Amino acid sequence: MLRDTAIEVIDPAAAGSGGTLVKGVWPGVRMSRRGADADAGPTGVAWVDSNAWLARLTAARHPGAVWIDAPPEGNRPGTPQQYLITMADSAAAGARWLITLDNALAVGIAGRDPKSLAAWRRIGEASRFFAEHAGWAEWAPQAVVGVISDFAGTNEFMGQELLNLLDRAGQHYRIVFKNRMTADALTGLRAVLYADQDPPSAALRKQVLAFVESGGRLITAPVWGETPGKLSGPAAVPGYTERALGKGRVTMAAAAPDDPYVLANDSVVLVSHRYDLVRCWNSGAFWSYYTLAPDRARAAVQLLFYADRGPDAASVRVVGRWRKATISTIEEPAPMPVKLETQGEAVEIYLPQVSQYAALQLEG
Repeated sequence: MLRDTAIEVIDPAAAGSGGTLVKGVWPGVRMSRRGADADAGPTGVAWVDSNAWLARLTAARHPGAVWIDAPPEGNRPGTPQQYLITMADSAAAGARWLITLDNALAVGIAGRDPKSLAAWRRIGEASRFFAEHAGWAEWAPQAVVGVISDFAGTNEFMGQELLNLLDRAGQHYRIVFKNRMTADALTGLRAVLYADQDPPSAALRKQVLAFVESGGRLITAPVWGETPGKLSGPAAVPGYTERALGKGRVTMAAAAPDDPYVLANDSVVLVSHRYDLVRCWNSGAFWSYYTLAPDRARAAVQLLFYADRGPDAASVRVVGRWRKATISTIEEPAPMPVKLETQGEAVEIYLPQVSQYAALQLEG
C-alpha cells in the first residue's frame, strides 16, 4: 500500500530522535477565528487555519526534520482536497505532516473502496511530489518584514501569533531571534517589528537603530524606550506616531499592543502593499512562500489555495527580474511553461486552472 508513495513510516513516540514533533491544527478555511460568525467583510476572505508559520518557527529553533501532528478536526470525514491542503500546508514550509486519516477513510481503504483508494493515492502523490522537491526547503525565504522576538515566555502568544497572522495578511516575514542576532539578520528587509513585553538590550537597540538610519522602518511600542530622531507627526495608521531617524522611520504605537490581529494588519499598512513580494488575483484565500536558490538565479514560489476548488484563472505578481517561469502541481509534476509578462522590477504570471497547490519555478 505504501509502495512508491514516498510516505515514511515512523513511530510518533520516537519522532524526536529524527526530528521535532509539534502539535498543529487541521488547516483550511473556517468561518471565524473564534469559530462562530464570519470575520470577513464583503470583499474579504474567511479565517484560515495554517501550520506553515509553526513549521518555520520550529525549524528555526530546532534544526532537523519537523513533524506536524494535525489530525482531522473532530475525526470528521475529510475530502481529498482537505488532505492535499493539510499535507501542502506543512510540506511547502519544509515540514512533514504526520499523516492521520479519519475513521471513514481508513475503513474505506481497508475495505478497498474505490473512492477511498483514490484519496489515498492522491495523498501518496502529494507525498512523492514534496519528497522530490525537498531541496526547496534549503533555499532562502524572501521577506519584507522581520519579526524580532524570543517567541517564548511572556512573548510567546504575541510573537507566535504575529507570524501566523502576517502569513494570513500576505506579508512575507523573516524570523529574527533577539537573543542570537547575526550581523546580517536585517539585511534586505524594509521594516522590523518589535512587540515583546520587555525592552530591547543595548546591543539590539544599536543594531536596529542602525538599520533604521540606513533606510529601514522600526514598528514598535513604548516598551522600546526613548528613540533619537525628529518627531514627524502621526503615522498612516491611527494610534501611531512617526519619528525620522537618518534615512528611515521609527513608528511608535501609543500603547502596548494587546491584539496581534490588529498589530499584524497595521504593520502591513504601515509598510505598504507596494512592497508585497507576491500578489495573487482571483485566488480566494491563499498563502505563498517565496524562496531563492543559493545561486540567486532561480526561485520557487509555492502557492496554496485553501478553498475546496482551486482558481480557474488566477494571476500572480512576483517581485524580481525573472525571464522564465514554469508551473508544477501534484497532478502534473513535470514543469510546464506558463505565460510571463515583465512589469518593471516584477513579473506577472498567468496560471492555468489548478487545484489546491501549485509551485512556480522561476529563472533569471
